[in-house]
Amino acid sequence: MLPEYFESLIDELQLATSKSKHDFKYPVLTTVDKNGIPRSRTVVLREIDVEKKELIVFTDSRSIKVEHIKSNDQACFLFYNSKKLFQLRCNGRLIEINSPKEVKRLFQKVTSKSIKDYTSIPSPGTPIDNPDHVEYVSRDKSFFLPLRFEISEIEYLKLKRPNHLRALYKRKDNWAGHWLAP
Repeated sequence: MLPEYFESLIDELQLATSKSKHDFKYPVLTTVDKNGIPRSRTVVLREIDVEKKELIVFTDSRSIKVEHIKSNDQACFLFYNSKKLFQLRCNGRLIEINSPKEVKRLFQKVTSKSIKDYTSIPSPGTPIDNPDHVEYVSRDKSFFLPLRFEISEIEYLKLKRPNHLRALYKRKDNWAGHWLAP
């Protein structure tokens, strides 16, 4: 039963990268700032490497999360499927992707509609007077930065009656998994 649940949760993550309305498309990413305070935000899941159990997200290189991972690369993704009533919490390391070839490949996926997310002149979080008057640099001068998340463990929680199901899968255990009390 544990291996089947693991395979199904990986399938759900993979579906989220191709279906724009999938519940896992917009997970919550939590990093930790230099004072040890958790900081959460919603991100867009862009890719999953099923074999390596790695996730890809995009960010502006000037965003605060980049500062966080430079001092502490540990992070957490939280996914919730409201239709199937299950949650995944993935812990691991968040790493900047710096390979020019890989950055170029991933940047080609950024649509013209989304390019503003990586080209604003003020950096993310900068106070501004009016959201309609933000200026942007050209696409070739963007602040685009892809991030790779190396999953070290996945905790699965399925809400159901008469018993909720909860399991933990760890990379170091070859993803074998074991049950937890819900």
